[in-house]
Amino acid sequence: MTAELVTPHILARGGSWIGRSSRRGREPLLEQSPRPDSPVAGLWASLVEVLAAIDGPSSALLATADGDALAVHGLARADVARVARQSRAAFAARTPGGPDPDHAVDTVELTLGLLHTVIASVPSPEGQRHLLTVTAQGVSVQVLEAWTRRLADDIHQALSTA
Repeated sequence: MTAELVTPHILARGGSWIGRSSRRGREPLLEQSPRPDSPVAGLWASLVEVLAAIDGPSSALLATADGDALAVHGLARADVARVARQSRAAFAARTPGGPDPDHAVDTVELTLGLLHTVIASVPSPEGQRHLLTVTAQGVSVQVLEAWTRRLADDIHQALSTA
């Protein structure tokens, strides 16, 4: 009996989504929240609170489609740009047929070992798009996807009414 050769996913090449454990001890993890007057500040605070309650490692990044970080939780400074780039690449490589990401929230789920990542495209009223990337270990991908999608919908609503 032979097994097919499995090619690693494109995002698996750069290591884990969160700071590698060998770097975690040397490089502090970022905690960058949106401005207090931002319409998503309260939503981001609730995300950080939920991720802090998870036993395993977790991280989150809210970035513009161009890769500018708007909010960061649990990533090393050196990893922010890489995660933003990988999130854009993963979202661009998704299977066509979902909602138009410029008008509705759409998600992509990735799993690497026990670590699950959900990337949500969040449209904004200005016609721009934000990417919300949430990674966690110790939670099912279905729960993480449902929760991230709901948070992305809430962020979309907050941006639309601001």
